[in-house]
Amino acid sequence: MKKGFTRRLFFCWFPLLVVSLINAGPAQVLEHKKPTEQLIKRYEKLVAEGALLSPEGWARASRLFEQSSPYPADSEIDIRSGPGLIGEVNLSGEHAEVGTKWGDYYGKLDSHLRFKGTGYGDSIMYGGSYSLVFVPQGPSATAAGTASTSRQWKIEGAPRLRAADIPATIKYVQMKRDKSNDPAVRKNAERTITILKRLTPGCGNASAC
Repeated sequence: MKKGFTRRLFFCWFPLLVVSLINAGPAQVLEHKKPTEQLIKRYEKLVAEGALLSPEGWARASRLFEQSSPYPADSEIDIRSGPGLIGEVNLSGEHAEVGTKWGDYYGKLDSHLRFKGTGYGDSIMYGGSYSLVFVPQGPSATAAGTASTSRQWKIEGAPRLRAADIPATIKYVQMKRDKSNDPAVRKNAERTITILKRLTPGCGNASAC
């Protein structure tokens, strides 16, 4: 099982079967009752808020992972919406897999604030797979005064990718534009902001198209 997060992009006309969440119907998935699903919901909320676009937010998101990693300040940024569905697709002992689907993927932002779209309209269907591991949380005192070790679910490995939704990305680009003295970067920022404001959702947003 590949560690952490695996991204999957699907075209709208691609059979919906390939992104279906095994063992979980829509009503069950939307409730997010399982601890594994709640963990991914928390992570996706941080993504939507733009937390992964700052060192402080990256550190907060890293607490949901098995390991931490340095903030990748100059890395590309995936621009996407949150998933419409989150569901546990596999549970085996101390390992689990949580799948997501029905999000929209819009493209990437590079370190020079240049936007690169999908090449297939405004967006394409987005889904992913998270590998989780059940790890010790650390010693804690019991009522009897003895030490015990509790456990919790973490996303396996360390965070690797920066990502955010459109509103958070626009705020990030505006902030970087205002701090830059490079005319080319500022021009890229203005062009990117104009494009992002015009983008519209496609096959995602909990829609089967």
